[in-house]
Amino acid sequence: MNALRWRLSPRRKALLATVLLAMVAMLVLRFMGVAGFNGVQPREMDWNDDGVATRAEILQGFTVVGVEESREGPRTCRRYARLGRGGEPFRVECRVVVAPDADDAGR
Repeated sequence: MNALRWRLSPRRKALLATVLLAMVAMLVLRFMGVAGFNGVQPREMDWNDDGVATRAEILQGFTVVGVEESREGPRTCRRYARLGRGGEPFRVECRVVVAPDADDAGR
């Protein structure tokens, strides 16, 4: 019996390499803390606070804006900073999420 061989044409090898390279790039950006790969929605990427998230701002959110999230009890804060500029945040968002009481959960 012939053993099954997994043969790929050069075109498919190039496509596979491209897809794997894109996935590695997204993983690296995620570990770098880039906002677009760490849960920041495009509508939240209004970096100049004019009320509209433009295409350029969304592109910045996926390339040069980093986010650092910290939690202290029910309070969650996100600090946004440009990568490579000393890490000084240009925007800080804090939210308090109150969990329902154990008495309310049974209702």
